[in-house]
Amino acid sequence: MLKIRRSIIAAPSNISACRKDECMVEIPVKKYRVKKAFKRLRKLLLPDWFDVQKVVRKWSRKDSHAWPPTNRTDGSGLQHYEYSWLSQNGEDGIIRHLFDEARFESRIFVEFGFGAQQCNALRLMVHEKFTGLMMDGSSEQCDRFNRAAAKLKISNVRAVCTFIDLENLETLISDNGIPRNIDFLSIDVNGNDYWFWEKLQVVSPRVACIEYNAGMGPSWSCTVPYSADFERYDAHPSGFFAGASLKALETLGRRKGYRLVGCDATGTNSFFLRDDIHAPNVLTLTAEEAFKPHANWIGRGISEAEQLEIMRSMPYVDV
Repeated sequence: MLKIRRSIIAAPSNISACRKDECMVEIPVKKYRVKKAFKRLRKLLLPDWFDVQKVVRKWSRKDSHAWPPTNRTDGSGLQHYEYSWLSQNGEDGIIRHLFDEARFESRIFVEFGFGAQQCNALRLMVHEKFTGLMMDGSSEQCDRFNRAAAKLKISNVRAVCTFIDLENLETLISDNGIPRNIDFLSIDVNGNDYWFWEKLQVVSPRVACIEYNAGMGPSWSCTVPYSADFERYDAHPSGFFAGASLKALETLGRRKGYRLVGCDATGTNSFFLRDDIHAPNVLTLTAEEAFKPHANWIGRGISEAEQLEIMRSMPYVDV
């Protein structure tokens, strides 16, 4: 457990920083270094083809979820449609529902920040035959993805290993042959998510999925200050200093011509539809209406109030 003061990371002087309160909540620090060591050991003991074959098997599984859902009572709004086949949480069902309403046009996606075994666009690639681009800083994930795709003869999607910043973001997308009009965008980089979406003009997705930091609550509009080399656990070993609040993303989305339509039940991802998309059955929500708390942190015994106190002690910037 760790107690911190706001001075752990200095916010840039040209950006309005948050309140300078001291956090007196004990901050649990996940043993991420132990996990990294375990992954390195696993890599030494298991051949590469083992992990590739594991991905192939997962992609090859049948999506057996009944659709559309009829008698489910585990939530309203987007939660009613949630299920996970190749996504981490319930994103597969949410994305399927949103495209039932918004329809496909280009069948092209861009996703940055992904895992080869589970991510938000995998079902679109495997089941809906989307073309697309994956980007991530992990050479292991990208190599695993590309080798699995080759085994399954998927040639219209590729994973590019790169560390994204504001200088190369749009060039990376355009140089990989992605046109402006795409159907789906997913951003999950655990850091500069807000700044990347703000910058992104080279594509115009019909549906966007942006990770948010639920620890900031539904009403505070803030994000980490931009840093080209931002790494979540280098910034703070707890992992709490990351991403942007839902309110910040809602406001940015409105500015970019998108409406917030909901969040998944675990308090991980937010979903947006472009304003010109005719989908009258999908309601527009405010951040306060759409917000879901961080299920993992609550499950670890950290209340919403404690999460917010932790966040207020860190050098987030108001936007």
